[in-house]
Parts: sequence; structure tokens; C-alpha cells
Amino acid sequence: MKKETIRIIDELKQKNEELQKENEMLKAIIDSIHESVYAVNEKDEVILYNSESEKMEGLNRQDLLGKKEDEVFAPPYYFSDEIIKKILRTGKPLIEQPYWYYLNDGRKTNMIYSAFPFYYKGQVAAVYVIFRNMSQMSDFIAITLEMQKKFSQQENSQPTGATFLLEDIKGNDTIKRITGEARKIARRNSPVLIVGETGTGKELFAQGIHNASLHSKGPFIPINCAAIPETLLESLLFGTVKGAFTGATESPGLFEQAGDGTIFLDEINSMSLPLQAKLLRILQGRTVRRLGSNVEIPLNCRIISATNMDPIETVEKKIMRSDLFFRLATVTLYIPPLRERKEDIRLLALHFIKKYNNEFGLFVKNVSEELIEHFEHYHWPGNARELENFIEGAMNFVHSEDRILKLHHLPEYFRERIFQVKNFQKSLNFKGTLQSVLQETEKAFIESILTKNNGNITRASYELGISRQNLHHKLKSLSIETNTIKKDY
Repeated sequence: MKKETIRIIDELKQKNEELQKENEMLKAIIDSIHESVYAVNEKDEVILYNSESEKMEGLNRQDLLGKKEDEVFAPPYYFSDEIIKKILRTGKPLIEQPYWYYLNDGRKTNMIYSAFPFYYKGQVAAVYVIFRNMSQMSDFIAITLEMQKKFSQQENSQPTGATFLLEDIKGNDTIKRITGEARKIARRNSPVLIVGETGTGKELFAQGIHNASLHSKGPFIPINCAAIPETLLESLLFGTVKGAFTGATESPGLFEQAGDGTIFLDEINSMSLPLQAKLLRILQGRTVRRLGSNVEIPLNCRIISATNMDPIETVEKKIMRSDLFFRLATVTLYIPPLRERKEDIRLLALHFIKKYNNEFGLFVKNVSEELIEHFEHYHWPGNARELENFIEGAMNFVHSEDRILKLHHLPEYFRERIFQVKNFQKSLNFKGTLQSVLQETEKAFIESILTKNNGNITRASYELGISRQNLHHKLKSLSIETNTIKKDY
């Protein structure tokens, strides 16, 4: 009998532990979902309030649990009287219903809710509510559209011109933060100004925003304002009617062609001031008029622009109109240069290696630490685009059996650029008198030229523009040993 009692007690303990485990798991699941969930018992006391509810309403669940709704929420709050008590009384659910109320901080929130009765032993013991506010629904729609672009092709759809998604953009914490901001921006219709140096990936972000937006089914129309003469740019943007000028034909402009999609105005800072004034009129009126026409055509497209200069500086220097800047920069997205995010270099290098592995049929798996060190000392004036150029060039010199990309794979021209910058940076760190700094700088420069020429005195003296005898004298006076010069290739 004693053994049987012990066995029963052990079984009950095990079942109790399993129930406790299951209860904890269900709580974790409820706290992980993106919908707000809360529940009240038959006494109208809050018994469940998940983390998404805390985020949406700005409250702490510890301040709610066990309290009645009207004790917690600021008046006027009628949800309990209008919804909860009705379900407790009727036992019938309410599905996908609209509702609005004021949060405790005074903000109005609009939501869609579904409320369900919970039956225990045949009686309604509680009511649980699942709800989403409208901004959450906008996020969900934006993410769904972006995923739809990736995993499926629309039937009878035409290419939109935007092939990149926001999740295709590679980077560590800084870029992930900017990508998250871009995803939030995408669901709105406000104009966006992307600021960043040449090669930072401004158009990739513009394409990603387009593909994550409600404009994604429309075309993505990019135009580089710096690459087209002003007279041609005006007719390209606004369109022409037949007879507007000699040779003019009926032609819709890019704003018209963008339709319900997105137009991307790259290097907007290079546009002339008179053309900027015409663009401003279009932004203000949301209509465009073809050259030679008096018909106003409504615009439905989203406008994303980009500049490779500090926009405030362009305004101060009268390069960009201030009123146009404020119209375009409703939302500004800044992409820092690669030299300010060195932690991305390895990640981007591996990404480009993978790309050219597929393109060239190679099997490179990694990049050498020596090459990464050189990359991290380089200033990357062309940013990620220049890094891709370096990697593509190096991959052309990779053998089929190579598995690691090394310094010697880089084309000679790229190696020279890296060595010159690295040696110059070393010289900037010297301390002392002017004479000692000049001497150390001269020594570093001569060593870099010797390294570049594999220690060959004749070639090095020719490049330095001095005689062999003069170079030998400098080697001696500066204590440079040619037999210690590193053979880089």
C-alpha cells in the first residue's frame, strides 16, 4: 500500500510538472505573437495581458493583473460594458470588429478585435480578446508584400524594375537598424530622401522600400539626374506633346510612366535650380503637365530621391532650393560610408565572394585575415561598390582549387592603392619634431615604393624620380634594409 501511494504521488507530481511546463510554454507563445491578447474572468478582472498589449498601450501587466478594467484604463472606456459583459451574458463571440478608444496618455487608437467566450464546465468563465491596431496591420501588409515578391511571381505580372528586397541588404548592427527604419518608412506614402556617398547602396534601399510598400505592384523608375543633360532631363521627366519643339512627339514622362509605382530621382543635387522649381510645383500640386501641353495629369506614384552630398550643405551653397529640400526630405534615411562601418567589410566581402562563386563556377569559402586587415586600413572612397569591384577583380585570378581569397589574388592596381593608403596612414601616426616626422614619412614612402617594386632598386629609383646613387644614399641614411622588404607578390 505504501509503495502504491508513493507511485500515485510521483505520477501526480509528474502530471503537475507537465501541466506547469505546458502552461509556461503557452504563456511564452502568447507573449511571442504579434497580436495583442488579454483576458478577463467573470468578475471583469484582468487575468491575462501579453507583451504586445504592453507595447501597444504603454502599460505594465503587473499593474493590471487582478484588477477590473475600469480601474486601469482612463475614462471614457466602454469596452468592458459594450463588449466583455455582452459576451459574458450571451456566450457568443464577436469576430473582426472595429473599435477605437483613448490610451492613458490621451492618444486615440484604432483597432480590429475578435472576442471569444471561454467555457469551463459548461459555463462562461472568461472572455479573451485578440486585437491589432491599424499601424500593426500596415506593418503586416508591408512585410507580406515584400515576402510575396520573394517567394512567388504574380500571374501575368510584368517586371517592375526593382529586384532588391530590404532583406537582401547585408550589414551588421548599423545597417540592420537602417533597414528596419526603411521597412517602417515603406508602409507610408511620404517622400523619402536617401543621403549617402557614391557606392553606399542608395538605390538598393530605394528598391527595397518600393518592394515593401503598397506601390510594389507598380513599376520602379530610376533616373540619374547627373547623367542626363538638363534640356533632355526635363522632357524625360515631364513628357512632351507633338509640336512642343522641333522633333517632339507624344511621349509620356517618367512621372506618368511610374503610374502607381515609384520614381527614384538619384543625385537630385545635380539638378539645375530652374528645373528644381518645376519639380517643386509637381510635388506641391501632385500633377504633371507635359511640355507644350496645358493638361494637368494627376500623379499617384511615390517619390524617392537621393543625394551624395550633405543636403544641408547643398541648401547653404545654393545648390538645392530649400523649399524643394523640405518637400523631398519629409523622411530622411542616412547611409554611412563603408569606412565608418568597418565591421561590415568581412560580411560584404563574403557576400560578394558567394556572388562571384556562382557566376564564375568557383568554390572560395573564405577571405584571408591578411586581406581583411588591408581592407580595414583602406578608406573606400567608392564604398561597397568599390569593395565589390575589388572582389570581382580578385575572383578573376582565383584557381579552381583555391578556397581562400588572398592578397595576391588582387589585381596589381588594387594592391598598389591599398599599400599607398596603408603606408600613408602609418605616416600620420608619427610624433615628434617636424624634421623627425618628415624623415619618417620619407622612409615610409620609400619602403612602400620598394615593396611595390619587389625590392628592385632600379625600378624603385625610376618611380621615385631620383638616381640609383641617390636612392642608395637615402637607404643608408634612413636605415632601410632592402633584404627586409616584404615580398608581397
